[in-house]
Amino acid sequence: MRSSTSSSDGGTPSRDARRWRRFSVTFVVAIVVLLAGFTGGLVLLDPYDTGRFTPLSVRGVAEGPPWQVNASRARDQRFDSVVVGNSRMQMLEPERLDRLTGRRFVNLSVLRSGPLEVRPVFEAFLRHHPSPRAAVIGVDELWCRPTQKRGNQFPYWLYSASNPEYLYGLVRYQAVEQMARRLSALFGGAEMARPDGYWDYTTVYLGKTGGQAKQDAMKSSASRPVDTDNPDRVFPAMAILRDMLDALPATTRTVLAWPPTHINFQPQPGSVAEAVLDQCKAQIRDIASRHPNVMFLDWGGDRAENRDPANFHDEIHFRKALAGQLADAVGAELVRPGKATAD
Repeated sequence: MRSSTSSSDGGTPSRDARRWRRFSVTFVVAIVVLLAGFTGGLVLLDPYDTGRFTPLSVRGVAEGPPWQVNASRARDQRFDSVVVGNSRMQMLEPERLDRLTGRRFVNLSVLRSGPLEVRPVFEAFLRHHPSPRAAVIGVDELWCRPTQKRGNQFPYWLYSASNPEYLYGLVRYQAVEQMARRLSALFGGAEMARPDGYWDYTTVYLGKTGGQAKQDAMKSSASRPVDTDNPDRVFPAMAILRDMLDALPATTRTVLAWPPTHINFQPQPGSVAEAVLDQCKAQIRDIASRHPNVMFLDWGGDRAENRDPANFHDEIHFRKALAGQLADAVGAELVRPGKATAD
């Protein structure tokens, strides 16, 4: 009797354990299948139009932030030349550069980006256009910082040459949202992104709170920077710039463009800040001089254009008229016979 009870009591946990194991295995398999199906759907539909893995030939994505849309633009074979940089280069109009140079430009500038973000976008373009006819690389004070840190928003995985890194980054909720937007755009429910990447953000700035205050501040003789966050005068981003230029064929005409800034943003003459900035620019000039078709175009400094508040939305973002003048200067450098370095 005692033995029978013992056998009966010992059997129940055994059956429960087997049921639990079956449930666990079924649950894990279901999760794996769902995840594989989810990933497969993302890869097939290619929400960012990267062209990786998918057999679909439909092109284009919905209008969105440049960091999100530029992965599609970077592989567009309609273009043979590129502009990269941050929001200050965003105002260079590709169609204007096309008319000036006879090339076909795409603007892959990304808002709030520095050298660590500009490089992967540039490299993504080169993977699809290994011999570009021309390149315009925006360089500014961000290239002169003593350290370079990755941003929190930029999707490095989206521009990575590594397929495993791309796939790992793709499996996220934001990709599902982007897939829905892309499908909507492809079927006419949303606006398609402009292929050449130009964005005139004038209306955005004109509608900003505090815009008039910034204009008034630029009209005053505000104190200019005198100190620096780089007293040791080390510029690690110069290695990034060298790598970017080394990746280009010697035949690619390239302009390193330092965009305009209002005079109030520029260092006080004779200050440590000015000395550090001048040394940084000197290194950029030296790097450019080592390449047969690379020019440094410096539109910073004390220029007449940089003293007129009407040319700027704020101290570092210039308006469309000045952007057109800068584009004209860039275009002139790109078609100038031989090599020239212009200020």
